Amino acid sequence: MDLGWLGAAATGTAAFSLLVAVFAPWLAVPARDDVVRAAGLPRERYERLVSAERPAWERLLAPVAGWVGSRVPALASQVSERDIVRAGLDPAALPPAEVYAAKLVLAVALLAAGFALSPFLPFAPVAALPVAFAGYVFPTEYLGWLGRRRQGRLRRELPDFLALVRPLAERHALERAFSDVADALHRATGGRNLLAGQVRAAVAAYGTGVDLYAALRDVAAAADLEELDELAGSLAQARHLGRGVGEVLAEHERGLRDGERNRLLGAASTVQPKLAAILAGVYLPEFVLLIVVPLFLSTLGRL
Repeated sequence: MDLGWLGAAATGTAAFSLLVAVFAPWLAVPARDDVVRAAGLPRERYERLVSAERPAWERLLAPVAGWVGSRVPALASQVSERDIVRAGLDPAALPPAEVYAAKLVLAVALLAAGFALSPFLPFAPVAALPVAFAGYVFPTEYLGWLGRRRQGRLRRELPDFLALVRPLAERHALERAFSDVADALHRATGGRNLLAGQVRAAVAAYGTGVDLYAALRDVAAAADLEELDELAGSLAQARHLGRGVGEVLAEHERGLRDGERNRLLGAASTVQPKLAAILAGVYLPEFVLLIVVPLFLSTLGRL
């Protein structure tokens, strides 16, 4: 065996392990103790709110990742089931052990591809290191991105949903108001309104004997949506104390719209510094090469 190739393999493995050790804690999402864990929901309650489909990347890696995950169940502790539920996927179809096994399989496959190309491209093993690290972090980062996108959609849809529920809740029971608005939005949007679909599932759960407020908390827990959890608690407290439901809905709607406005203003305030940084990155090198360097060289020539 070529000792140079063996040394390159050992160096690549060591560098990849160092990258994982350095960046894995930074990439991990810390658990929030102040929010109900979606993975703690009973199976029959969260299965209404999540999909049994697998992502395309997981389907490609399933033959190997499933085999590894089934034989090393301890890998499940490396991936949170809560992140899978938050992404809108069913942990029964996409187990945590299989997700982590997919991370390992993807990273090793990319590293092996880099070393296999080393006879043709000498720099391939070095170039494969960052690519393999990106493959290692991709599955969990993709699940996190799905969860954040799903959470953002629900947060944006919630104020408009409450605005439609409020006038109906003043004339009908709250349960009927939620059901009618969810059904109407679901039909009007062709099923594209995520919150309407989730509320329809919650109302269905309510119809089977689960308390409506507990069902709304299930929706909040599945998406880690603290605003909906607070709304469910406020509605339950209002009914217990005899407070007007419409007042509670209006208060939460105003709070949500104010929060969204503040978020948009905060995002807009970061545009100008970003544009300034882009302009500096584009024009500063040209200024140095076209003006500063010739001026410096001409000054040296006159000395």
